[in-house]
Amino acid sequence: MLNKSSFNKVLKWIDDTLIFIVILVTAFSFLIGLFLVFFTNLGGEVHWYNDIPLDFLIFDIFGLNSIYFNLGITFMFFWTVYMTCYLFCFLKPFSILNLSSVKKPFLMIGLEAIKVQRNNYLAITISWFSGYFVLSILIDVIQQLFGFKLGNPLTNNPILSFFYLSAAPLNEEIFFRVLLLGIPLFLLLIPVGKDLFLSTLIHPYKNIRYKKGKYITLAIAIIIALNSLAFGLSHVIFGGGYEIGKITQAGLGGVIIAWLYYRYSLSSAITFHWISNYVFFAYSIFGYFLFKTPWNAESDNLFLAIISVVFIIMGIIFLYRLFEQLITKYLKKSKM
Repeated sequence: MLNKSSFNKVLKWIDDTLIFIVILVTAFSFLIGLFLVFFTNLGGEVHWYNDIPLDFLIFDIFGLNSIYFNLGITFMFFWTVYMTCYLFCFLKPFSILNLSSVKKPFLMIGLEAIKVQRNNYLAITISWFSGYFVLSILIDVIQQLFGFKLGNPLTNNPILSFFYLSAAPLNEEIFFRVLLLGIPLFLLLIPVGKDLFLSTLIHPYKNIRYKKGKYITLAIAIIIALNSLAFGLSHVIFGGGYEIGKITQAGLGGVIIAWLYYRYSLSSAITFHWISNYVFFAYSIFGYFLFKTPWNAESDNLFLAIISVVFIIMGIIFLYRLFEQLITKYLKKSKM
């Protein structure tokens, strides 16, 4: 029987392996997105060279009329931003992957294993997303028992749906995290006269971390909670197809994304949101292109089924470790 130490080592090995798989899956999704938009006719009469309405949440909130612009150029703008954020997280504060020799039998045949650096921003983002993925499934199951559904924001056109879902992470993170979270944190917690405005908007914790005290922590928690509530409500008020059940699921995501933004930078927040929207939907439409499986039904898509299983296993491991750390921390405090 495995002792606790051996059990945790096994969990770490499984988790590292799955994170490496997720890295491959997410990286490959960049190519899939380009292929779907520029090299298929899945959009029907809508092609990459057509002008389409930019029906973004941030425009709706400010009451702006739809702006028409080229689909392909706009998609490439978002694609480039996501690639930049992804690479930043991949490399910061140090590269996520580290080659190191492993024990037998791999050492005997000259192979090396890839170890995941747990403090890397991308590893942290993927881990938190896996936990959110499991919790969001539980929330959906419980809510459906009481008749509350998430709704469906998709259009009848797979390429347009992919485009709008792909655009959401950037424009929503700019509004909810930078404007509604970063600016309040700067105004409340950064001394007047400090030339740290842009730096704080990109990575608040970098400039606030030396401020200690329960009132500072409470203020940050309240701002994050209000920010997450607004984020959840906006999906129903402006979401165009989402139902009331989406508030709790999006609100939970808002809490985690806000924490990632505060602690690990805007790039981490955008990457988390990008995985949820772009990556999953890219594989959904790719499955439709290859196998004619429904592009708007997760349960019938082979790619999504495999990716979901990976994230569920990772999420269970992550939540187990998180609760274990919280319990250990609580027990230490209770003994003091």
